[in-house]
Amino acid sequence: MTDDNQQPPQDPGQSGHKNSNAVGTTVGAAGSSDQSDRDYSYSSSSWKDWSAVDLGERFFEWRDYTPIPLIVLVLFACEPTVRTAVLGTLLTVVGELIRIYSVAFIGSVSRTRNVETAGAALITGGPFAFVRNPLYVGNFFITLGLAVFGGVTWIIALAAFLFSFQYYCIVKHEERLLVGRFGQAYEDYMTVVPAWIPTKWPTLDTIEWPANFSPALRSERRTLLTIAFMLIALSLLSGAPKSF
Repeated sequence: MTDDNQQPPQDPGQSGHKNSNAVGTTVGAAGSSDQSDRDYSYSSSSWKDWSAVDLGERFFEWRDYTPIPLIVLVLFACEPTVRTAVLGTLLTVVGELIRIYSVAFIGSVSRTRNVETAGAALITGGPFAFVRNPLYVGNFFITLGLAVFGGVTWIIALAAFLFSFQYYCIVKHEERLLVGRFGQAYEDYMTVVPAWIPTKWPTLDTIEWPANFSPALRSERRTLLTIAFMLIALSLLSGAPKSF
């Protein structure tokens, strides 16, 4: 339910190179004095003064940990039926297929934080031609699917709300960095391609396929294992699913 493939580029004011998939990757870091100044500014400012961009930067740093409370809640409060189990599994599979398709275009290098291996091109092909954040769209379907599997309505609503808020802020943070890196090219891309919901859909004749899915599948091994664990755990903790 987290996303290591999608990392925002470093702010142009910081040092180091930057990855540049369509949603960006942070791979550099500022000097120690800059970092300490930034940390101080966060600690000394109140939450009410933080913008969506500020929250997005923090949410991105915490993205491996923010899903944990929701995961625990889903696992121990789940009341699945056959219907919710099937629907939730389908949504989760759709989400992971979107992720694999997206990673096939941005490459497994997007998992790295090493500035020496970062890319340098704005990716606008494949799923990035339809939405600017296809990996996050995939994550949403995975998160929603696992919540739906659990079968508790208020948890589904809570999961959708928390995910939407967190990734709205993260995308705002990334967009600032991407505009700073790519300038007018990214601004033009933003005007043509929506962030979340496609305004046009591919057809079998026009859909763009990557040359090879193998690197994407290798890159997604951890995500696939996490999904498998969650689905198995939900099934075991809930016992036999209830009837429709």
